[in-house]
Amino acid sequence: MLKFLTTLILALFFASPALAKPVDVYAATCNDLWAAVKDTLDNPRNYGVISRDDAGRRALFFVVGTLTHYTQKVALTTRNDGCTANATILEVGPDNADWRQFQHRVAQSLAKLQAAKPKPAAMTTGQP
Repeated sequence: MLKFLTTLILALFFASPALAKPVDVYAATCNDLWAAVKDTLDNPRNYGVISRDDAGRRALFFVVGTLTHYTQKVALTTRNDGCTANATILEVGPDNADWRQFQHRVAQSLAKLQAAKPKPAAMTTGQP
């Protein structure tokens, strides 16, 4: 009985990261983050877009260059403090390099888009 419980606990412990969904919270608005996701997915060297729903902020895509083309998903959800990116990126093995690369490319695109945005002018009070 003890062997069975130990095996079960170890199996659940090692399987839990594989069952977890990658979620990231960004301090940007969902409109800005969606623009970054679209910019990232529009690179044909990295991703092939299957479908994109701009109203629902969801996309289905595959990673170019992998041996097996799995359908990957990303969806954005608005939060009080920003936007949440929920992704389902399938990869065999413990290391999810495709998710890390996608996350890194979205962060780079978001930084590029935010840097290109004009900053609001500072208000002057009219005092000399």
